[in-house]
Amino acid sequence: MHRRVTALVSLFASLLVTQSALAQGAWRLTTADFHSEGVMLRGVDAAGLHVTPATGGDERVVPYEQFLELTRAASSAQPAGKYILHMSGGDRLGGEPAGIKGNSLLWKSISVGDVPIPMKRLVALTAGMRAVPEQHRDDVVTLSNGDSIHGIIATIDDGKITIQTDAGPSEAPLSSIVTISFAATPASAAQKSFRLRFVDGSSMLVPSISLSGENFAVPLGQDAPRKIPISRIAVVEQVNGPVSWLSTRAPAEAVYSPYFGSDNLYPPKMDANYRGEEIRFRDERFARGIGVHAYSRLSWALDGTYAALRTRYAIDGDGPLADVTVRILLDDKVVHQQEHVRAGELSQIVLIDLAQAKKLTLEVDFGANGAAQDRFNWIEPALMKVKPAESK
Repeated sequence: MHRRVTALVSLFASLLVTQSALAQGAWRLTTADFHSEGVMLRGVDAAGLHVTPATGGDERVVPYEQFLELTRAASSAQPAGKYILHMSGGDRLGGEPAGIKGNSLLWKSISVGDVPIPMKRLVALTAGMRAVPEQHRDDVVTLSNGDSIHGIIATIDDGKITIQTDAGPSEAPLSSIVTISFAATPASAAQKSFRLRFVDGSSMLVPSISLSGENFAVPLGQDAPRKIPISRIAVVEQVNGPVSWLSTRAPAEAVYSPYFGSDNLYPPKMDANYRGEEIRFRDERFARGIGVHAYSRLSWALDGTYAALRTRYAIDGDGPLADVTVRILLDDKVVHQQEHVRAGELSQIVLIDLAQAKKLTLEVDFGANGAAQDRFNWIEPALMKVKPAESK
């Protein structure tokens, strides 16, 4: 009897381990043609991603030229930590600042431990989930008493921050900081990298990834590759590979106007609706998109790297007065136009051949009812290196 119980316990433990391993390896793979399938992730190396079908089958390699995204689990809406560091491209890490070394901010992250973040990638620091402040030509530190200090952040040490101002150095305790707006820097050339989204809602860019066993290995600074347990990662996305999301690329032009009779301005929101909330259409949720309010015009410079634009669009919400005209332009020439876009309508996939165009513009104009309820989402707008034979 004792042996039978022991055997059953051993079998039960083995099943738990097997189920855990399967759960760690089960992902949703999306390739560059936007095809999705369930896979088991077996490894990641220089050749690409080694996967098998979730239902069983032979292993195959998905080369990076075909890889867009892996998703494993839903992440929470708020990164864990006293402060949140906001970076270009919408990335953010919960934790606390630990100092400045060279041209990097040293950050104590809840998700990955101590990590250096290049200053040129920093947008803002906020105490908890607060609105991200606008960037200026210098660093701006806002304190809990309402005061603000303009200058250049020189040091972060011993629980305080030192800002070099025109009048000399000024110090403030970290505990008194509400937000820091880091000085805006010119956008750097887009490079292929990988975005890791963690289960706590944090995300960051890394130059490369590999996987062996239960850990991803990623290079962070000059140290040996950091091992990150696969259980902490919800999404692995290739950035500026075969697909580049417009929401991660800084527009060369952003024009937006208040609606009639209101002083409210609604600047474009990347990967969020016009209010900074999740992009949704009925029961569907979208991690990628651009939320705007008519009138809106966004333009990006093109360099011939990408062959096509792929997007969908819809009114945000169910406002009965919403009515807009949608235009897509190449070199200021209209290549797609749809009038009277109203609530409750999700467009078909729009696929535009970019040819040799130097400029791409997305425009949302007033419709029949002026700007009333004209809140709008560009859904998953993406540049594609290879134009698919047909929309998928």
